Amino acid sequence: MNMNKILLILLTICMISGCGFHLAGEGEFASELSHTHIKSASSSKELLRLLDKNLRANQINIVGIDSATALLHILNEETEKVVLTVDNDGKAREFELLLRITFDVKRQDNTILLGQQTIDLNRDFVFDKSDLLGTNEEEQELFDEMRKDAAKLIVYRLQTI
Repeated sequence: MNMNKILLILLTICMISGCGFHLAGEGEFASELSHTHIKSASSSKELLRLLDKNLRANQINIVGIDSATALLHILNEETEKVVLTVDNDGKAREFELLLRITFDVKRQDNTILLGQQTIDLNRDFVFDKSDLLGTNEEEQELFDEMRKDAAKLIVYRLQTI
């Protein structure tokens, strides 16, 4: 290998590490988050499962409320379906699916670690009146994808603590 190639490789490695690049799942978190309890009254089980999975992948222990050093409280999860376009008969043709999740993070003594945060996600989809079952399944899959994205975004925001 000639010297220019070696120099180029070393320069690239230095630039990548210098810009803060790291592999997914290797984020740094505050020590207060090491034993976190996820609290929610109204969230879907799917969102809670995804949060649990993503946090554990980042070496955050999900524990009961009594042994928690931090409380991740999912305050609200809202879904909405909005008509975007209609066909010539006035029937809905295209929809926008909306997912809004509001959460905060506090210490066990209610000291705020991360104030109330809101994540808004949306997806568009076309209603196929000839395939009602497939359309309903597609709608559910899109909501599941948005929950997956929301769980990742919550984890990213926890890295700011």
